Amino acid sequence: MIFFQRKYIVSLVILATLISCKHSKEIKEEKSDEHKLVLFDFEDVHQKLRVKPQDATFEFIQEEKNNYIKVNNGFTIKEPGVKLLATQNSPWDLSSYFQVKADVKNVGEEDIQVEMFVGNDPNLLLRWYCSDYVDLKPGEAKTIIVDLAWTSWINKPQIAFKGMNGAPGKIKADLTKVTEITFNSRYATKRNDFIVDNVRAVGKYEERTSENFFPFIDEFGQFKHVDWKGKMHSEEELVATANKELANLNTSKGAPNIGKYGGWTAGPKLSATGFFRTEKIDGKWWMVDPEGYLFWTAGLNCVSSDAVSTGITDREEYFAKMPAKDEKLGQFYQETNFVPNHGFYFDKVPYTTYNFYQSNLYRKYGDEWKSKFQDVAHKRIKDWGMNTIGFMSDFGATRQGRTPYVGSIWIKETPKIVGSKGYWGPMHDVFDPNFRKAVQESILAQKEGANDPWCIGYFIDNELSWGLLGSLSVGALKSPETQPAKIEFIRDLKKKYQKIEKLNKVWGAKYTSWDHMLKVKESPNEELAKDDLIAFYRKIADTYFKTIHEEIKKVAPNQNYLGCRFAWANNDVVLSTASQYLDIMSFNKYEYSVEKFSLPKGVDKPVMIGEFHFGANDRGSFHVGVKRAKNQAERGQMYQDYIQGALRNPYIIGAHWFQYIDEPNTGRFDGENYNVGFIDVCDNPFKEVIDKVKETTYSMYEYRVKNSSPHLEGAK
Repeated sequence: MIFFQRKYIVSLVILATLISCKHSKEIKEEKSDEHKLVLFDFEDVHQKLRVKPQDATFEFIQEEKNNYIKVNNGFTIKEPGVKLLATQNSPWDLSSYFQVKADVKNVGEEDIQVEMFVGNDPNLLLRWYCSDYVDLKPGEAKTIIVDLAWTSWINKPQIAFKGMNGAPGKIKADLTKVTEITFNSRYATKRNDFIVDNVRAVGKYEERTSENFFPFIDEFGQFKHVDWKGKMHSEEELVATANKELANLNTSKGAPNIGKYGGWTAGPKLSATGFFRTEKIDGKWWMVDPEGYLFWTAGLNCVSSDAVSTGITDREEYFAKMPAKDEKLGQFYQETNFVPNHGFYFDKVPYTTYNFYQSNLYRKYGDEWKSKFQDVAHKRIKDWGMNTIGFMSDFGATRQGRTPYVGSIWIKETPKIVGSKGYWGPMHDVFDPNFRKAVQESILAQKEGANDPWCIGYFIDNELSWGLLGSLSVGALKSPETQPAKIEFIRDLKKKYQKIEKLNKVWGAKYTSWDHMLKVKESPNEELAKDDLIAFYRKIADTYFKTIHEEIKKVAPNQNYLGCRFAWANNDVVLSTASQYLDIMSFNKYEYSVEKFSLPKGVDKPVMIGEFHFGANDRGSFHVGVKRAKNQAERGQMYQDYIQGALRNPYIIGAHWFQYIDEPNTGRFDGENYNVGFIDVCDNPFKEVIDKVKETTYSMYEYRVKNSSPHLEGAK
């Protein structure tokens, strides 16, 4: 322990030195890399003119050996910080560089996340790919690194891939004319100070010819042109690897002191209700399993062989040795109309898909592949020290009474607020009379697990776009005059103001009548209308959660209502409102740590992390997912760091990894092709990841009891 503390202090000293001395902050790999372009080092005082603050102020600091900027961020907009602008009429050409790096330091008194965006591509997804952030404690310094391509080599000439979010040898965005680099305080709730220095582009690509690149996916669904540890080269190797793993699984006893439902038998025995529930004990929230044992849900999402098909239509040249449809392996083709509201196949329905993962299961197990998949999944989860089958998983597996699971319900075919926006589509119009009917029908049609003691509860909907505070109210006003939400909003305003002239005075508007307001499809002055926008926004949230709570409890009174898996821009209003109706609040938190996650003031509820993951591209995958790791070993370490941070948090009662299986290299229905599985396309576990998972989960109950996050101790 003493050694660790000394090592930690030395690390902080080294990191601080990186900020204070320009020449010493060249990290080792950069010293040998002459391919480098300094974008901003602040040694030229004229660079100050190209720093543009947004909800922030900055100081240009000049020291004897080094210059830098100190940013004081605000918290009233989404990205408070500074933009560093390229010289006018002379944008940066970064197309020959692999990474952009910047040194940052927290010189304030609060923990902070500093985020860097490279460029300002109008495609928000591309802009997101060209960004990353670091967590900084007060006084801590780190280097932010953003990769500009999916691999360290590029194809010459570049290949225009279709239906893949990440592609081999492809630069992420148009980097020939980069005009700005943004630094901001992520999710800022108060002012803080951070330093930015030494912004540079580094790394030279290895260039590879595009000639003979196609096909680039082999018969197993693997990348054809690269070899790696664990790659399968024949059906015989596939079967032999499976048999070796099965021999180990069949003798595994899993984690010690675990009861029938995954609870901790070495801990206290509480009242047994026969179903999962929650209870706060010694300042920490817990789940309690049906037998009365403490339970912390360590889960895996998408434990299903169906979720990993990839599109073949219009991309046939990508794939080598595809089977004919009348062959045994041809059974894994499927015609589908399923598409989200974006992606390559959005306007190409119906289209043909192929499931390489299922075809590999068939090679391993023959006609019994489906039941074998389910059996092995249960055995793996037990062996890995985990205890929950998560969101969107195989009903055949969950019905076996072997592993606790969560239910998934999607509210389908509801009327939407036309003027609202979201990644997965517009928001439900909860004031339409058909909304409650749609909720009732959706729950009845998807009530799998109702009153089953193995079913923890239900996620209902996923990552709804609540948007910024008041945004759904604006969406209602931008909708047609027949929109029920708009009619309801104006009815409330009419009741409050009585006369349109009074509303006009407060809003700075020019409506001629309430009917005129109903017909107009324009945004109001959001600052002047703020109080009314927030009030109706709260009413939307209250109606949504109250309606679903009432209907799910009619059908499944013994299961927990787990919420809609909050993501992106969620605010205290919607969270506080939801907390009145949810048994457990769920959040998809793609972060490096959730140790210091907290709920709005006055809200004391258990929290489940619905999704998180880390990915790498060292085993033939092209996209690392939402959070990047260098390799499989680091993925495992990042899993342990994340889970142990969650265990220290008194609110969090579990975390579910997204997902069980790697996404297909050529992309699922919307183009996602992340290396985020615990197993690859050939159904083989990533050993380095699993070893660290077991090291974490086998002792997670003892760890939670003995450890607490210092700043959250005694949280109320």
